[in-house]
Amino acid sequence: MSTPVIELRGVGFAYPGTAAAAVSGIDLAIAPGELVAVIGPSGCGKSTLLRLIAGFLEPQEGAVLLDGVDVTGVPARERNLGVVFQTYALFPHMAAWENVAYPLKVRGMVIGERRRRALAMLERVGLSALAERWPPELSGGQQQRVALARALVFSPHALLLDEPLSALDAALRIGMRDEIRRLQRDEGIATLHVTHDQEEALSIADRVVVMRAGRIEQIAPPRELYERPASRAVAAFVGHANLLDGTAAGPDSVDTPIGRLATMPHGLPPGIAVTILIRPERVRLGAPPDGVNGFAGSIVQDRFLGSVRRFDLSVAGGVLVAETAQPGDVRAVHVPAESVHIIPGNR
Repeated sequence: MSTPVIELRGVGFAYPGTAAAAVSGIDLAIAPGELVAVIGPSGCGKSTLLRLIAGFLEPQEGAVLLDGVDVTGVPARERNLGVVFQTYALFPHMAAWENVAYPLKVRGMVIGERRRRALAMLERVGLSALAERWPPELSGGQQQRVALARALVFSPHALLLDEPLSALDAALRIGMRDEIRRLQRDEGIATLHVTHDQEEALSIADRVVVMRAGRIEQIAPPRELYERPASRAVAAFVGHANLLDGTAAGPDSVDTPIGRLATMPHGLPPGIAVTILIRPERVRLGAPPDGVNGFAGSIVQDRFLGSVRRFDLSVAGGVLVAETAQPGDVRAVHVPAESVHIIPGNR
């Protein structure tokens, strides 16, 4: 197994004057060429995590390693990491190519070579024609590309992205997140991407980290995280969810407030408390063809969201939220047994 490019071992940090730790007991490893996205509610510690890796903060517990070398006390300027911030932090008095070349200037490279490398990197991000433009003359998306080029031009150990797309409008964010993924793959560079946008994280990451109250709740590939969350907290945070308290019944069933549900074999002892997760898009319209997990009810709220509609269906004992592209009246729904995910515990 190759040595992780970035590794955190039992890292903990608390800001001065605060009672609770910003992050605690963090273990994380990012492999060469891997993109790991970090999500979580505001104040969960995701930006603090990035700053600890970058060297802007020093942990009070644990260690930060780069390529297997402990850099816990090494200053940020000596860690050779590319960082892209939310604000891009471009120098307004420098042309685009000069901004890209600045890390090379700091490293003592002669002007001819740093200009050549900066122009080559601008070409990689599709901005070679705008090399002489000042940052105020560039759009938000173009400035973001300049910031990315600057972060990559000196061949860093790894790339750290701190919500780099949050200042862009929705349509531009989609294009730029694909651009980030393309560049990251082309460079084969280990990347940590902190974002508040779950769709962004799920769409580009190899693995996603969910943080809560300074700790890691789960690390998993995007599909596994979405379809098989490890805890109720992760299930509630990632995407939309129907979450029901229940108890295991038979080997392939659970009891819930809306009735007994057939499930895939789960192996849990009868009576144990569980949380039931049903994603809204897994709720099917109409009565079940096999008579399993069917519910009759009435719509209490119907929302048009463009490509889909999301509605709340009042059923005996509760409400099911469903998403569908189909129009029309809905009086019955069903949930396939394979779409019922069981999480042990109900907290």
